[in-house]
Amino acid sequence: MSELLILTEGTVLTHLVTRAELAAGALAAGDDLRLWARLADGDGVPSAGGGLVRTVVDRGEPSLTGPDGWLAGVEPEDMVALRLRDGRLELSTTTLTAFPAERAIRITQEFAEQALDALRAFAEGLEPSPGVPIDAVILELLTKVPDAFSDPLPPLAPLLRGASLEVRRGRVGIVGAPWDTASVAGLDPLDIIRLALVRSTLRAYDEGADLSRAITYLSRSETVLARIADEVEREPLTPALVEALPRTEPAALLLIARSAEGEGRSFEAAGFVTEVLSAAPGLGPAERDAAEYAACRTNPDDPLPARAAHLFRQLLAYGYRPARRRLIDDLVALSVRVAEPALADLALFENDVVGEFLQARGEWLRDDEVALLESWRGTPMRLWEVLDVAGDEITLRDAAPGGAEPVTLTDDLLPRQARPGDLMLTRLLDDGTGPHVFGHPFKVDPARRQEMLDLLTDPVDPYAVAAFFRRAGRPPGATGGEDTEATS
Repeated sequence: MSELLILTEGTVLTHLVTRAELAAGALAAGDDLRLWARLADGDGVPSAGGGLVRTVVDRGEPSLTGPDGWLAGVEPEDMVALRLRDGRLELSTTTLTAFPAERAIRITQEFAEQALDALRAFAEGLEPSPGVPIDAVILELLTKVPDAFSDPLPPLAPLLRGASLEVRRGRVGIVGAPWDTASVAGLDPLDIIRLALVRSTLRAYDEGADLSRAITYLSRSETVLARIADEVEREPLTPALVEALPRTEPAALLLIARSAEGEGRSFEAAGFVTEVLSAAPGLGPAERDAAEYAACRTNPDDPLPARAAHLFRQLLAYGYRPARRRLIDDLVALSVRVAEPALADLALFENDVVGEFLQARGEWLRDDEVALLESWRGTPMRLWEVLDVAGDEITLRDAAPGGAEPVTLTDDLLPRQARPGDLMLTRLLDDGTGPHVFGHPFKVDPARRQEMLDLLTDPVDPYAVAAFFRRAGRPPGATGGEDTEATS
């Protein structure tokens, strides 16, 4: 510890104080004050005003506490400076009207270099995180430039973010670093580095920046290209970045296509995908997109019911695209995985993904298909009671009081999985000849009938329905019964 005290003597770190910190009498030390949290861990460090400054860890995040009144006179949004002088921590406030800019640049450059080294070490399996600890970089800097922190500088976290770095739980990484380490499991080290560097280039793009290296990385790894393309569809590129991408490069064209798709311009995206495949035949992500776009052009000789089934499959595929997949994933996270087919239906219809599909891909649809999809948009999900099963026919009645007249459907699978008295949650959609079940019905315990009916009042809250599948039935004597079970 004496060596640490010697090395950090004269060092000053700043921090913007919040009202919550003042109320707690403690300063968050996860980022800006991480070095002092390390120094004050254990026995603490003497405070210049008497007593000790100690590190307290709550829920994995460190904070600095001091003697009673150690934050007296500090107001919310004040910037405090904590300096180590003669082995004691001095606390004061500062306004930072001026600071040595060249020193701030030197510090951010050191962090950027070490963040890149940390990414490489992580990719090679040598480190558990793609970021470097803030306190480790400061100590390294102090060995090279002893006066690096001799004057108050802006708080480290915002200073580093302003330099296109990311700060997470006391570590610093490049923009786009894979902080969710599980997301890159199975990728080879070079692809992990490529993925992070391309993300960094795209997310931190400034007008006139060189994109050639990022395009090279994308062109050399279809795995990285596919992942970046999915991310671009979820978060479309800025117009300036789209304009800057070279139209002669297939990888760049694919990103432009995915950006257009994410903004609901499928027809335009399809044109770019055609250009991609002309320049790079066999490119996997582009081939898959081309096949999906081609599938929107149905055979006019097919009867409408056959085209209706095909349209539902295309609608479902559209809902699972990167730009909308989270709508389904969020519901599944609240529920159980076995309920995903029913939850996908909820995501599509209750969020009007059907309307988005019509707007994005309507140019490829025939008039009767557009009319059919428009009718689907207004079709509610209902709880249906099975009245009768005979061969491939099943008769259903709306379980809600005063519901519509019973309907009889012809279905290859459903009648074999149902029996009179069952309750099924589904949406009956017109296929051009009458109502049809395209999705995956879910059986609902009769004891929970009213509980489900209460959830189906307009407008339906898909999150509440998702939570229903997760909850077990209530005990007998209340409205209890068995858990919900799936059927297909």
